[in-house]
Amino acid sequence: MSTSIEIIDPGLLSTVQDLGRQRVAALGVSPSGASDWLSARCANRLLGNTHNAAVVETTMTGIRFTPRQTTMIAITGADAPVSVAGAQRPTWQALRVRAGVEVKIGHAQRGVRCYVAFHGGIHVPLVLGSASTDVTAGFGGAGRALAMGDTLALVQVERELPDDERAIPASARPFWRQPAVLRVLPGPHIARCAAHEIETLCGQAYRVSTRSNRQGVRLEGHALRNDAGFDVLSSGVCAGCVQLTSDGLPIVLLAEHHTTGGYAVPFVVIAADIPDAAQLRPGDSVRFSRVTLADASAALTEKTQALREDFDEPAATR
Repeated sequence: MSTSIEIIDPGLLSTVQDLGRQRVAALGVSPSGASDWLSARCANRLLGNTHNAAVVETTMTGIRFTPRQTTMIAITGADAPVSVAGAQRPTWQALRVRAGVEVKIGHAQRGVRCYVAFHGGIHVPLVLGSASTDVTAGFGGAGRALAMGDTLALVQVERELPDDERAIPASARPFWRQPAVLRVLPGPHIARCAAHEIETLCGQAYRVSTRSNRQGVRLEGHALRNDAGFDVLSSGVCAGCVQLTSDGLPIVLLAEHHTTGGYAVPFVVIAADIPDAAQLRPGDSVRFSRVTLADASAALTEKTQALREDFDEPAATR
């Protein structure tokens, strides 16, 4: 019997995402994918799915849905209240949900985006090798943001539903502190900035703008002034690039970033901190901190601890 999920209320913005498209930048196509790749992978890890299985990414106000058959789910990412059939349930844990029962994720209290994984993953047609929704271009996933009444089919797997409800230990879960600190490595255009401008970028606290989205986190605060400006010849960019716009303010690019840009990139946020950038809320405070390549490598190893945990024991014994 096929399993599916019915969307009751999609919230502000909910989309189907996996880990994004690979090797498509030359076609002018954004990789898209989960903005917070770590939370998405953890959700799949809890259910024994492949690391790239498609999940639902919610934004700020959560989502409400009902499975048409009994299944297992896992909700990770932003801190938000979760209820199943009206009873409060934990996040970062595999949960059994009976057919016809409503699952509700409420308004995020810390962070922005939640990730909902389902046993087997979500089944949608692949576009350029990915199930991810490109919201700007309007393709992939369900072809758009999810809407009330949408039905999502789940991948059919031969393995049975797990008997236990496995959890990721609290020590391995992210915690988004304020003010946030994003660690950065030198970018390709760092020479375009004078020493005092680099000092300003790393010394000032910026505020997250309400104009932020899946493409990037726009920051407000002290604008840099450079007689030569910060425009450069268009070149390739990636998630984590810190662009200096013509108004002298930085943007941290996220998963659905454009493929090329004509703004200087003095810094690149390290891979370990891109999930933190994806969870920044409008009004949050953020600083940049320069680190070494060795620091970045060690941070990534530490950040992915949850993906290496052994979840054979039931959550109740932890």
